[in-house]
Amino acid sequence: MNNVNTFGIFLILVSMSLVSGGCFHVKTESEIKPIHITMDINLKVDKELDKAFADENTRNKQPPANSQFAEVKAAMERGAVGVTNLALLTPREGASDDDKILVAESNARRMKRFEEVAKNSGVGVEAVQKRQYRKMMEAIPAGSGVWYQNEDGSWAKK
Repeated sequence: MNNVNTFGIFLILVSMSLVSGGCFHVKTESEIKPIHITMDINLKVDKELDKAFADENTRNKQPPANSQFAEVKAAMERGAVGVTNLALLTPREGASDDDKILVAESNARRMKRFEEVAKNSGVGVEAVQKRQYRKMMEAIPAGSGVWYQNEDGSWAKK
């Protein structure tokens, strides 16, 4: 009799779990939306950088002879000034005192521009600098002899 009761109780529990399991319905919905945030931010940063560094845009024109960038460009071509992987300038071996002053003044202006672009774009200053570095590397022609710092910190000549 005890085995029958145990078996009966077992059948009742199994039946109840099957019936009650059918009553529960969980519906999950997920919607996949494309993420355009990174691309939109990069485009906004690029646009801001183009405006901020318009005087250095040498893709379509030569810099004005009286601009400080003309001096920077000449120092870069002489190998006295290099470009860091954060789009700042650095004096290289053989840089004169005038080159070092030029680098310091230029970097102060560049940092001010980077900070302004970062503020207007809502991104960090370093992200803006890295974006400008990529743009500079595209603009500096191969064979120009300009020193640049790779992203891993090593130095090479274009």
